[in-house]
Amino acid sequence: MGTKERILATALELYNSQGIHAITSRHIAAKMAISPGNLHYHFKHTDDIIHTLYKQLAAEFDVIMEEVGGAGKADLQLFYDYSHRSFELVYKYRFILLNFVEIGLRIPAIKKHYHTLTERRSTQFKVLFKQLQSGNIFRSDLPESVWETLVIQIFIVADFWLSNNELTVKLKGQQAVSYYSAVFQQMFYPYLTPVAVKKMMK
Repeated sequence: MGTKERILATALELYNSQGIHAITSRHIAAKMAISPGNLHYHFKHTDDIIHTLYKQLAAEFDVIMEEVGGAGKADLQLFYDYSHRSFELVYKYRFILLNFVEIGLRIPAIKKHYHTLTERRSTQFKVLFKQLQSGNIFRSDLPESVWETLVIQIFIVADFWLSNNELTVKLKGQQAVSYYSAVFQQMFYPYLTPVAVKKMMK
């Protein structure tokens, strides 16, 4: 692992454990036992580090979405596996989502990218919904407006479940991921066909 990659890994660890307000580039350099000048050779500002970590998060999400889309025929287990992996990824980069509004204001490029990303993700989710309908997993008797609303609900839950966790159950690690991915999966119960509900209850 090169210095740049080590800086990102160390910054992620410190931001996740102590937050973006408590950690400066000097803290990151000290943790790595390198000079601040060495760090700034790779990243001029701490916001550059945060921006790069955000891009890593987005890229890793792209991989998951591509795998789901490339599966061809979606099934319920694939959908649940996808949601669990997504929650693991969000937890891995949790400092971003816990401070997302502030980070978006600090780094306009992130806010702009997120707006574009949500449009692309919306299209991907709708394609996935159609696949699940074709597989008799999701109901096909609901108006299009319901699916539009569901996409918004997905973004709200997926992007802000960490804040709810911090304020309520306060779970850590895999316990947090498992708990909230299960909550997320239950959100889709009303959209399942009777056949899919029977499979789910087994």
